[in-house]
Amino acid sequence: MNESHKRSGPRRRAFLKAAAATALTRSTPWAQSSPAASAFPKIHAPFLITPAQAWDWNVFKSRGGPTYAGSAGWKRYTDFLISKMQEFGATDFDSVEIPYDHYIVDDWPDRRTHEHNSGMAVEKLVSDGKPVPVVASYGMTSGFTPPEGITAPMLYYEPGAPPADEQVSGKILVFETAPYPDPPYSDAFLDNYTLTDYEWRSPGKWHPLFTPPPASVTSSYHCRWVWSQLNRCAAIGIRGGAAGIVIVYDLSPGAAFGLAQRSVYTANGKAGLGAQYINCPTLTLDRVNGAKVLADAKAGKRATLTLAARFQRDTGKAFLAYLPGRNYGTPQDEQVLLATHTDAMSLIEENGGLGMLGIASYFNRIPKASRPRTLVFYFDCRHFMPGGEGSWPQFDYYTIHPDRLKPVVATIGIEHMGGRQTIENGNQYTYSRDLPENGGVITSLMDVHNNNLWLIEAIARAATDNHWPRVDVKSGNTGPGINGGFQGTVKSPMNKGRAYGIPGVGLAGDWPGGWTQTYAQIDTEAGMHGFDEQYFVQQVAGLSQLAGEFMLVKPLVIDLGWGMLKSALVKLPAAHRQPLMDQYAALFRNVEHGALREARTGLDTLLAKIPAEEQGDFRKLVEAQRAKL
Repeated sequence: MNESHKRSGPRRRAFLKAAAATALTRSTPWAQSSPAASAFPKIHAPFLITPAQAWDWNVFKSRGGPTYAGSAGWKRYTDFLISKMQEFGATDFDSVEIPYDHYIVDDWPDRRTHEHNSGMAVEKLVSDGKPVPVVASYGMTSGFTPPEGITAPMLYYEPGAPPADEQVSGKILVFETAPYPDPPYSDAFLDNYTLTDYEWRSPGKWHPLFTPPPASVTSSYHCRWVWSQLNRCAAIGIRGGAAGIVIVYDLSPGAAFGLAQRSVYTANGKAGLGAQYINCPTLTLDRVNGAKVLADAKAGKRATLTLAARFQRDTGKAFLAYLPGRNYGTPQDEQVLLATHTDAMSLIEENGGLGMLGIASYFNRIPKASRPRTLVFYFDCRHFMPGGEGSWPQFDYYTIHPDRLKPVVATIGIEHMGGRQTIENGNQYTYSRDLPENGGVITSLMDVHNNNLWLIEAIARAATDNHWPRVDVKSGNTGPGINGGFQGTVKSPMNKGRAYGIPGVGLAGDWPGGWTQTYAQIDTEAGMHGFDEQYFVQQVAGLSQLAGEFMLVKPLVIDLGWGMLKSALVKLPAAHRQPLMDQYAALFRNVEHGALREARTGLDTLLAKIPAEEQGDFRKLVEAQRAKL
């Protein structure tokens, strides 16, 4: 393991904790004379949506099932969002139509479509003459079979002695997902399958850093490890010309059932308009229903695989709406961009649009004249198109209209809200009984672009003020976390600031837990009431406060250059780091409070204290910030 993963940084930790404490207690320098103005952006609770409203909205979405772009469920959901946004004062709607080849398996809403003996199964497997009772799911975009299925010998994929492509050809290739690797772990593994260091996180009980948490504490990490292997299996099967694929997940029946992941069955693994998909129908099984299949495959038995599916050209639509600020429609207008996606298979993945309704509802109750900046609401629909947003860049609204990005000063990404944490104990799949602050709800993973002190402290304030119980803030590869270790990243494509080069933050509630499963709606495979409406409202409150903070902060304060300078400082040798970090914090406070002459002096002093051998790169960073002052 890289030493940075486990290195303690007590002085850095003390500095950051002290900085956060200062931020949480200091008065707001922009406060006006009236009581209402001095309270903003802190949340005025009577303006918030209620837990009952949150529950009703999420029940409505759940009843429509999956919301893949262009589907009936998606149209129902987006019609609701548009209607409510209009009710909450949004105006000047605009949209982008996005055509794509929609892969459809008609298994919603009836779970019996996965059961062999139901008479209505669309996913079936018969192994050595015996039906598999329940098929968990399928490989998205993997293709289809004729109604009678395909029959072929099974071939077990042995990772230690993988078969040659000519052995795979024409076979039903059977995979068993691999266990976690032994340590030391790579950064890529740590980033995805362990808790890593952070810029700030809420009080509570947390699993130790840099080691995979057991599924009995949270199913998110192990589930993510298991299903992330699907694309590798698909690539092997496609390359070898397999007749079909079966993947046996090391998951309980509840955790595996309906689990649908974004996979791309093309020769190069890339999607996009006009992509040529390769027919290699794929089924997934849980560890219980898959045990006999693995044994049969190792013995070279025959199987019949059936998957009723189709591709259909559909058109999704991304749309934007504006909640005007006091200068809307004038050259002085500045904007805060909020973004989510509307397409998914389950409730929590994705109900960010309902969170945006909560924010719009809140600010609509504040007079336009008291809204310092305009809020822009961007409802994207490319997340579960094959390959995700990166495969459809030409349909990004601001790629099409780059001039409309100029007024945007900050961004907020919003996805995966209100979910309870699922766990596995053996083959039992249920909800955690921990308190929310100890992991009873899915963690609010918060992406920060970049590690600017103000951005981190704004999240800490929003979480603390609104009793937001489970928050973990990371700035990615900008530098070590508060404990001096590897931070990792938050996978938050909805934080559009990263792509656009704009300061921003993004909520991506941890996943998958129970939240990438077709039937994980208001109830899930783990049981009834998988949605926590109290947690949802706490998240809406915290995000609304962040939106308010972004309405007020001076662009100079959140300029990305301050984070770049901080990143360079925290990478210095320990002997020099702490005094320089103290100097940096002091000059940044001057920037926050508008004391620009003192900030310029502070930058000069900082540069003078940097060791001579390091000054070349630092001089460019310091001079860039000095010019902005």
